[in-house]
Amino acid sequence: MKNLKNYLLEAAGKAKDEISAENPYREIAFDGNSPRLGWVKPVSFIKIKSLFDSIFPLISKKENFIFVGMGGSINGIKPLLALFKQPNFFTLDNLDPKAIDGILSQIKNPEKTLVVAISKSGTTPETQLLSQTLKSYFIDKLGSDRWYEKFLWLTDPESFEKLDRLSWIDVKKIPIQPDQCSDIGGRFSSPFTNIFLLPLFLLLNKNFTKLEHLYSQFISNQDEIRKSAHEAALSLNKDCDFNFSPFIEADWVKSFIPWIAQLFQESLGSKNSEKSVKTIVNFSGPNFIKLKADFNFSESVLSIMAQMYFYQLFIAYLSGKWGINFVNQEFVEKYKKKMRALEKKESDLIDIPEGNLFDLVEKIDKKIKNEHYFIELVFYFVPDAAVTSLIQKEIEERFDKKIILSFVGSDWNHQCYQAAFGDKNTFYVLICLSSYDYTDFISENLADKNIKTLRRIALATYQTLLDKSILYNFNKKSLGG
Repeated sequence: MKNLKNYLLEAAGKAKDEISAENPYREIAFDGNSPRLGWVKPVSFIKIKSLFDSIFPLISKKENFIFVGMGGSINGIKPLLALFKQPNFFTLDNLDPKAIDGILSQIKNPEKTLVVAISKSGTTPETQLLSQTLKSYFIDKLGSDRWYEKFLWLTDPESFEKLDRLSWIDVKKIPIQPDQCSDIGGRFSSPFTNIFLLPLFLLLNKNFTKLEHLYSQFISNQDEIRKSAHEAALSLNKDCDFNFSPFIEADWVKSFIPWIAQLFQESLGSKNSEKSVKTIVNFSGPNFIKLKADFNFSESVLSIMAQMYFYQLFIAYLSGKWGINFVNQEFVEKYKKKMRALEKKESDLIDIPEGNLFDLVEKIDKKIKNEHYFIELVFYFVPDAAVTSLIQKEIEERFDKKIILSFVGSDWNHQCYQAAFGDKNTFYVLICLSSYDYTDFISENLADKNIKTLRRIALATYQTLLDKSILYNFNKKSLGG
């Protein structure tokens, strides 16, 4: 039997019937019949430059950049922004009006602003809502005949027409992949697609020479990265749980957590009923497998790219070893089905219990079980550091034998839901606000629509994780918030 490194390279870029029967990736690297290995072999820089040349007139004079997307469409950008620390670059992945307010309040010149909306399907509900909300802002500021100059869509080529039908007909669109294909899923889209490369190019002051230098440096090290990831995956025995602690020593590590959580949780979560799946960065607890992508790069961007490629390859090799389809997410469909049903029953949203911190802790205590080693707090609002810290501290004190983790929804739904569905060791605390703050930047009607969708996401999550979760409308005023 050939090693998994060779099998993975052989399968990349091929249809299922073109892959030999003995190659494990023939069965586990397809979402239905759609191939998902376009990330394995990097494209040539010529293709990247050609695509960026085509949009240069649109981006050349822009100074402010807002990236809108969910999950893999946005998480790969966050470590770049944390590394470069440019105050005029923003990510938007939260329907709470406070998120948009926090960005638009910093935009002094809408004329020099570009919104980069990202969705593989073109129809991701949160991305569409947020983009339509920003569209209304630019129409108000610039008029109905000029707003489209401030938008760029990254999507798969087959989604261009769908976007046109959703009122984006005049907006420039480019494919997510520089090779014009659509065989890369969201969590594998960094660092080899425009989701990562375009923000990097903009952060490098639109300098093709610098981008090519970094890209070439990375490509020259890809074989070493493949070898290291292959060895790490094959070293694990079959009795281990899928509890992983990637160790990352960098000042951008916090911004990297959503990306790596999604990669592990969605790729491995609920795929094997006998294996627990949990991923906590830089965690030293027992029964967690320590992982480290140990590469020496003088430039931090190369370190980010190498970390991404290493962990993607590790997941692919580990999945090949265990026969796990690591590119699909079948249980997410149950959540989406529930979302569609709730859209017809808006009155259900008012039935979410409401109260203060004491009530919240009591409700957790009544439902949580001994086998729940972890409690995940999912905040369906823009987290206020003081409020969320107080909530977490109170829950840690009451449940001092549990490990408490915090996430932001609905991004959590694009990171961890697949794993949550089959997780028997975690209790989920889903928290909305009893009331959300409005903003002067968007209409009350649009804000209401976004808030209702955010609540609906939380409710759909609760109803599909009913035996191991609670849903709560938290009254922030009870803490003076």
